[in-house]
Amino acid sequence: MGSGGSSHLEDKHVLIIGAGYGGVQLALTLMKKKANFTIVDQKECLHHNVAAVRAIIQPGFAKKTVIPYEPTFGSHFRRGKVTKIDVETKKVTLEDGTELTYDILVVASGSFGPMKEIEGSCEEIIAKYSKVVEQVKESRDVVVVGGGPVGVEVAAEVATIYPDKKVTVIHGGKQLINPEATNKFVEKVTTLLKDMHVEVLIDDIVENLDELPDQVRGSYEVKTQKGKTVHADIVLKCTGLKPNSSSYSNGLSSHMTEHGFLKVNEYLEVEGLKEVFAFGDCCNSKEPKLAYVAKLQADLVAKNLANLINKQPLDPWKSDAVKIFMGLSMGSRHGVLALKNGYILPEFIIVNVKSKDMMTGSYFKDMHQQIPV
Repeated sequence: MGSGGSSHLEDKHVLIIGAGYGGVQLALTLMKKKANFTIVDQKECLHHNVAAVRAIIQPGFAKKTVIPYEPTFGSHFRRGKVTKIDVETKKVTLEDGTELTYDILVVASGSFGPMKEIEGSCEEIIAKYSKVVEQVKESRDVVVVGGGPVGVEVAAEVATIYPDKKVTVIHGGKQLINPEATNKFVEKVTTLLKDMHVEVLIDDIVENLDELPDQVRGSYEVKTQKGKTVHADIVLKCTGLKPNSSSYSNGLSSHMTEHGFLKVNEYLEVEGLKEVFAFGDCCNSKEPKLAYVAKLQADLVAKNLANLINKQPLDPWKSDAVKIFMGLSMGSRHGVLALKNGYILPEFIIVNVKSKDMMTGSYFKDMHQQIPV
């Protein structure tokens, strides 16, 4: 096992690409250790997308989902879009042509998916959310496409804030959430949705999905492969997850899987490269792509950076470090939290930890900032 010591971290420049949940967790740790590092992101603030499911529904909530980087990281933060990585010269090129040098590179660029594609300044992100809030507010029939974790949470938010709206979830899978979810977990989620009068269509695919605009009020007929037609005033698409590979495809393409994830070894190093790590949603580790997992992996990478600099053996990533299967908020008053062994914890735990405020308070606290009122 490596020592995890923090000495000499100031002697090597660590460059972190991506300031999502994992990148921020790593940067906060490095700040505490007075390390020499730079964190790069094209946004000016942390987009707390876990809370996006409420930000697009509840008026005024969006301002609690953006946390500026600069007040927390100061000169350690660099805003810019990475367009090229050169591992031979240890240089990273930004879209404006600026070159950043590094001694050790960490890629934590995250992923694109439902509620994750909003870019821009803090004000622009808030404005985009506010626009969707109005679209939802003015709609009577809401169709959520995708019954994974995000889709379920979105449907529950709509039903909680607007109990008079008709909410329908259409999911292509054999069961809600994902194939790994236990029957007990799915039954609990299904019961909560039923109690909220949410209609759920399982094992059916929307065949005209490409013709339906996302998050735009109108009048639509949602058609499924099994011949059903559901009227919608607004369609909320909650499907798909893909790695944000734009920052590393130019330079690390030979180290990517066919789906765009970076290949990593047991120490979360990019396979075939030295002094290059990758973790979180952008790497091909088998764990679920969750903020919780990214933060656990960030802690390991922090230890291994110190181990590498101090010439100590690296610590391996252990999947048993992940104790939680999933924690879903189901509106502000309900939720379902299960451990990996299938045990479902008492509901008040997930309600207090997540559902009440979507963890906005804890993230502002971690970033040493005051949450907007």
